[in-house]
Amino acid sequence: MLFEEKQILWRASAILLGVCMPMLLVGKSVMGAFLALGVIAGLLATKDESLRVTVRLLLNNTLILLIVAFLVACSVGMLLGPFPGHAFHNWVQLLMIVLGIGGLFIVLREMPGAQLETLMKVLAISTLVMCGVATLDALTHNMQLAQALHGDKGVSLYRLNFVSSLLAVVLPMVWARLFLKAREGEPFAVRIALPAAAFGLFVMILAGGRAGWVGGMAGLVMFLFLAGRYHSLAPKREHWAIGFGVIGAALLAYAFAVGPEMMMNRVSIVGEADVGRGMLSGRFEVWAATIAQIQALSPLEKLYGVGVMNYRLLPGSIDMHPHNFVLQLILETGLVGFAVFMTMMSWMAFNFWRFARGNMYGVAAFAALTAFMVSSLANTSIFRWDWLALMAFVCLLGYRAGWSRSDHKKRRKSLNAA
Repeated sequence: MLFEEKQILWRASAILLGVCMPMLLVGKSVMGAFLALGVIAGLLATKDESLRVTVRLLLNNTLILLIVAFLVACSVGMLLGPFPGHAFHNWVQLLMIVLGIGGLFIVLREMPGAQLETLMKVLAISTLVMCGVATLDALTHNMQLAQALHGDKGVSLYRLNFVSSLLAVVLPMVWARLFLKAREGEPFAVRIALPAAAFGLFVMILAGGRAGWVGGMAGLVMFLFLAGRYHSLAPKREHWAIGFGVIGAALLAYAFAVGPEMMMNRVSIVGEADVGRGMLSGRFEVWAATIAQIQALSPLEKLYGVGVMNYRLLPGSIDMHPHNFVLQLILETGLVGFAVFMTMMSWMAFNFWRFARGNMYGVAAFAALTAFMVSSLANTSIFRWDWLALMAFVCLLGYRAGWSRSDHKKRRKSLNAA
């Protein structure tokens, strides 16, 4: 393949991957199409000795061993649980997600630095564009726009809730890019860094997802802490004032979008008006039912679980999933699966903390992972493919953009050995 052709493919891959996650505003299928096309374009561009080195590093990676161990742990509950057929279908979906993540790892690892820069630029721009569209959707009450974006859910006041969680995970990468470019003295970045960061925070609140609110604030705290500790980011009094002002303005805008009563109900955590499901939109009721199901399991079942996504088939289930990743993993994959999953998350967090010492994208990756974990305590199913894809995308991007010198040395030695 000619060098020019490879560069075209790499550029196409960078643009498609940079756009894919903000496309969740339009729908999972659209996001999945952009993600798949980006991975395919990147794989088509990787046809040399470096690719074989990357594959060997992938297979020797500790994280891969943990992922395989998690799949094995899930398979036990699938085979021995009460609904093996249903669990097998969902386990295969999980396996396909893992294979897709492997392809994304290869593409991001092989992607040239110039095209990685393009990806980060496109991600920042597309995220801010998505924020603009979401703001119009929330505040204009235009049913044609809402139905174009959300289909049948366009009439729901909750249609943008997931955008809060999406932004909670993606925004740290945007903040890191803005910070780096502004510090480098790029005139445009210097002008828009603070307004763009404030706008993202504004839309995260305006979208109305409480899990995203809490996760986003946790990610923001970690971002500010690590960036201040290792990269001399020191917000001034006026920055804090702007931040609190943005949150207040966002809540007022949310009240305009959904009504003051609903806004107060959601902020005060007493349940939405006229729903009658109690605090946190009935989360406590769902969690209590899930805990009762866990307690009813036999000792062996508590070890291996009832099978992936089998909660909804158990007696006493209320929603489609427990809305809490801890309870869902303990119930569906058992204590063994939960322990492997937490080991995997802890391993990534440790490496991102290590990357954060020398790279702002390491800071962003740790903040994004924090936001994901906190949001998942009251969010969608941990096995929802687009939610897992979002986590994998941000973590792999943080790994590629924020890897340490030791990783560079390891890669160089492997290339020399080849």
